[in-house]
Amino acid sequence: MIPPTREPTKRLSVLMSAYACEPGKGSEPEVGWRWALQMARFHDVTVLTRANNRKAIEASLPVATALAGTLRFVYHDLSTAALYLKKHLPFSIWYYLAWQISARQTIRRLLDRDRYDLLHHVTYAAIRYSTAVSGHGIPTLWGPVGGSEETPWLLLEPRYPGPSLGEACRNLANRIAASGLGLLRRRAKRHTTVIASTRETQECLARMGIESPLLTAIGLPATALPPARTSSNTLNLLYVGNMLFLKGLHLALHALADSGTTATFTLFGDGPFRSSLQQLATSLGLGSRVIFRGRQPQEAVLAAYGEFDAFLFPSFHDSGAFAVLEAMSQGLPVICLDRGGPALAVRPNCGWKITPRRRAQTIHDLAEAIRAADRDRKELALKGKAARASVIQHYDWDVQGDAMNVIYHNSVNPVAIDPRREFLSP
Repeated sequence: MIPPTREPTKRLSVLMSAYACEPGKGSEPEVGWRWALQMARFHDVTVLTRANNRKAIEASLPVATALAGTLRFVYHDLSTAALYLKKHLPFSIWYYLAWQISARQTIRRLLDRDRYDLLHHVTYAAIRYSTAVSGHGIPTLWGPVGGSEETPWLLLEPRYPGPSLGEACRNLANRIAASGLGLLRRRAKRHTTVIASTRETQECLARMGIESPLLTAIGLPATALPPARTSSNTLNLLYVGNMLFLKGLHLALHALADSGTTATFTLFGDGPFRSSLQQLATSLGLGSRVIFRGRQPQEAVLAAYGEFDAFLFPSFHDSGAFAVLEAMSQGLPVICLDRGGPALAVRPNCGWKITPRRRAQTIHDLAEAIRAADRDRKELALKGKAARASVIQHYDWDVQGDAMNVIYHNSVNPVAIDPRREFLSP
């Protein structure tokens, strides 16, 4: 049970910063939108977001009529020239950082006009970027944030020098940020509460003397019953998402080849690593057992879940992983690495979590999980039912909102609860 606060029913005036906030788009935009809706259940919420999101937000607001009077939006963007450069330059993170700097002025104007009890940064949900909400003399909340997860050094491969070098640089950047040379500790200290979305991020903050509650950044709305499973003697594995080196899909192909099963592996999505995966599948002799179906509308993916028996997602680092939650909600058990967001979502009875070790050992363990899924279909079905039940219990957006409400009140009016409280049901 989540402990009560001193004033559990008091409505707060909250200013939320959500650079990404757009309904129906998934990923970070969905995170911003959902947290805005959830916290407007309890408080009067003003959301500062990009003007680019305005059309989608205003089209969806009439659906949320119960929130009338408790949720409003303020739109802010940089100049037309900056927007042009954002659209045409290959990297857009510079625009996000510039937006955070300029948004501080907008926040000051809002504070001069209105009274707020709490400032809350929700997107981007990455710990390595500064926020616009700190330093205004008002209690501030940062998160849930992740990003301290690293690609295991032993899984970097000379065969893929470009993406391996990129992951190595990201690892080093994380280490520097968390060291005495970095700004992370000072940045975190400027917030009343920092919420970690993964155990890795929670542990990183703890090493700097910052205790943080653990609450996942993502959730799912209550979903309809999943489609009926198609009966098949062949184990059919599924992946949905971007095709990047960091997703570990090359390890999945090696594991499939080594499993000694007749299992198939279907991949929905696209990305720069797709051609390498197709070449690898051919070289491993997997032939028609690996099916690339490209990027599909969400409706088509949801309709296809009934064709599959398990979800294979060996990502090196994912703070959230909406795809894992969606698969679990559709009754699929998950095979994943024991890292980041999937490590929290996939409980012992919901699938198989593989501890990343040396490359050969990791492939062996993934192959053993595939064999286990293939040889005991009754157990596989039980894990699928448990996966769906777990998502409904722990990741429903209303459950997330209830937990965040406790953190809100504790940030404004602290009570004696463990600052490292895990807001996840046992």
